[in-house]
Amino acid sequence: MEGLEDLRGLLAEMAGQYAREDGDSGPALMALGGIGGQEGERVVDLDAPMLGHSTREIRDLLKRGDSFGLHVRDAQRAVHLDREGCLALLAALVGAGYLTAPDDLDQPQHCYNCRTEDCEYHDYRTWTLTPAGRSLAHASGRRPSTRKNADALAAKVVKAARAVNSDPDATLWWVKEIRAAGAYADPGRESLLHVDLAVELRPRLDDPLEQRKAEQRLHDAARDHGERRRVLDMGGYGHWRTRLALAGRSKVVRLFESGRGVEGRVLFEEERELTVPAKATEPYQRPAELPLTSCSWCGRQGEATRVAQRGAPLASSPVGLCEQCLSLGWADDLQYQGSIEVWPWGAVRRLRPALAEEPMHTSGCALCGREDAVEQPWWPGDHRDGSGGDEPVVLRLCDVCPGLLELVDSPGRDGMWCARHEHACMVGMRALLWRRAGVEEVPPSARKARKRPRLTTLHRDVLAWVEEHGALSAVDLARAPISQIHQDSRWWMVRLAHLLDHRLVAEVRDSGDEARGLVRATSDLERDLDAQLDALHRPGPVWDGERVLEPAPPAGWAELRDSAGQEAARLDREALRRRADHPVPQAERGRWG
Repeated sequence: MEGLEDLRGLLAEMAGQYAREDGDSGPALMALGGIGGQEGERVVDLDAPMLGHSTREIRDLLKRGDSFGLHVRDAQRAVHLDREGCLALLAALVGAGYLTAPDDLDQPQHCYNCRTEDCEYHDYRTWTLTPAGRSLAHASGRRPSTRKNADALAAKVVKAARAVNSDPDATLWWVKEIRAAGAYADPGRESLLHVDLAVELRPRLDDPLEQRKAEQRLHDAARDHGERRRVLDMGGYGHWRTRLALAGRSKVVRLFESGRGVEGRVLFEEERELTVPAKATEPYQRPAELPLTSCSWCGRQGEATRVAQRGAPLASSPVGLCEQCLSLGWADDLQYQGSIEVWPWGAVRRLRPALAEEPMHTSGCALCGREDAVEQPWWPGDHRDGSGGDEPVVLRLCDVCPGLLELVDSPGRDGMWCARHEHACMVGMRALLWRRAGVEEVPPSARKARKRPRLTTLHRDVLAWVEEHGALSAVDLARAPISQIHQDSRWWMVRLAHLLDHRLVAEVRDSGDEARGLVRATSDLERDLDAQLDALHRPGPVWDGERVLEPAPPAGWAELRDSAGQEAARLDREALRRRADHPVPQAERGRWG
């Protein structure tokens, strides 16, 4: 274990060298499994005044310059001051120690075109962030917790430690001791920002070489079952798994290396010695990844990458896809050993005309060879606005392959129909792959429903502005005088998306290009009709276990849809009329604002 001790000494030295000085980074301990000080967070009161502004505005301004520094125009966009006011604010930030002024600040700058001194449009001088400025740029407004909640979190860590020690072979590390550290070790501190714990981990095997080989086997087994590649700490894969079992990815609970001088109370101590003698084994080599010789979908001979269902063994999977079909069938629940991202567009664009000229099969589907195929014209379904500007292509395809090629059966299909069609075809493709190979299909894991974002006072203010003017866009909000936080329309699009998720606003439809991007407020009747429609039937294709088809809507659904459409059209007309009567004001801003 001499090498491990040397490593700990090196990490401890780096922890002291790079420790933060803002008072929020915890005790002078090395982060468990990390390099340098614990990756803590600085928490501030975002509403407190700072240099004549709120701390939130100063933090957002500094965040803009974290990568490349700040220009005067960056400050103008963030705090809405004129050029002289921004220069005064930047000077104040330099005096407070958050910024470093440019060396040529006192030298006049000019534009190479107009040759005017101190040209505001072409001022390229850069203010850079100091360590204190970076710390404030990434600060959050999280509220401290109580000691009662901190004790509950510490109890969960202790419970997890007992579970780890009950089966140390699962992670190849075990917990010897857990002590309270930092502010949590002070019984008089009631308000706690973090729960700092000093943890002593010990390896399962006494031979470091055998320990590393065992961890590599554990890592490769997890990789074979679909675990994505992780950023491993310098303690090894099992060390990371143990830390994950103890505290997960909590920002409140922070684990530190238990070193000398930690005098906090003992929360957990293992009396047993769980480190066992290691038996000598052969040098470990990762199992060779043997590719298959033919594609399981298109049937062409050639190297094919093994694919499997998420959580199933990959090395023994009998299903393989060529590079082309792997791009066509990309999805989260299809695991393979390859690049993280698979982009289907290039393969789709190349394959459409190639299949029309030279099908891959003389009979059946031109792509996969299934017998149940029909030759007909197909229209590109990749135009999410339903325009379908490309010419149709005549192909002999089954019911699954059109969605893989982003094709639809008739022109003008809307974006929602195209998305459901592609999803149904991908589900059908995977079901057929497993069925052909005789692999039992693993049901997809139940995913938690995405929580709707919390509505804040700002979101309710945006809704009130939409109701006042009838219809607004993100660009309108960015240009209006009310925009005192951001002038970036993308920032306002996220705020409007919150309201869309709650169905408090809806897009203005069928009103020409001038209304594109506008949203207007919904009514109680419209929300009630939409909820009834979703509960009764969702239009679009589905995979029924045998083929991709579009179920017919139940009785009464068409009438309900017409009622919802009439209500939406009425609200659209009222919103546009109100927008014309109450135009959105625009603030006078300079070229860069």
